[in-house]
Amino acid sequence: MNQRTKSKSSEGGGNKVFLLLGLLVVLAGGAWLYMAGQSSGGPAQPLPTPDEFEALSAQLPGDASVGILLGSESAPITIEEFIDYSCPACANFAGFTGRLIRQNYVETGQRVAKWITYDFVLGSFPNSVPAAMAARCAGDQGQYWPMHDMIFSRQTRWYTSNRPENEFSGIAEDLGLDMGAYHACTAESRYLQEIAVSRKYGEERGVGSTPTVFVDGQVVDLSRGDPYQVIESMIQNRMNSLSADNQ
Repeated sequence: MNQRTKSKSSEGGGNKVFLLLGLLVVLAGGAWLYMAGQSSGGPAQPLPTPDEFEALSAQLPGDASVGILLGSESAPITIEEFIDYSCPACANFAGFTGRLIRQNYVETGQRVAKWITYDFVLGSFPNSVPAAMAARCAGDQGQYWPMHDMIFSRQTRWYTSNRPENEFSGIAEDLGLDMGAYHACTAESRYLQEIAVSRKYGEERGVGSTPTVFVDGQVVDLSRGDPYQVIESMIQNRMNSLSADNQ
């Protein structure tokens, strides 16, 4: 009798041990998955779908302050760019015209113009929000513009990917970012509201496609000829006008 009771007790203890071991395995597995997601750049919470993003943007007022500035705030000419990182035309523009205009009129010591980039997520591409998030999170470490350029230059690697954040993490590593800080930013979707506000601001400005560029508030007709020459001509005209006003 006593032996039977003892045997049952031992079996119960064994079951508890197995349950405890199973729980530890589950917890360890969950921790490993979390760390794996962090190391690969995966967000802790899924970003909104294009439709969900549209709904979020519709609820928010536009605000010019969410644009990313390059150049001197006091520069007399303002160039504004509205982009979707998944847009092939935006990648083409960024890789040549945008880069050259910034080099020749914004990044030089002339302080001729300042450049402001706004996110304008179209909703027709699945990975535009995480791309915009990656660029802004890199901006926390002073690397927005290098990230901006590299996301565009590697667009074909990620724009249809199921895990685009892996490519963005690779770019962040190439730029020498603090990966812990970068992943913390993307994991909490830190700039989701700013990206949505930027989209709304573009709508309020009449933007309907990307890239859309303004020079001192005047929309640039990028189909009118070579985009670089068109923008350069508008800059030169504005410089002449400002010079005449100051005489």
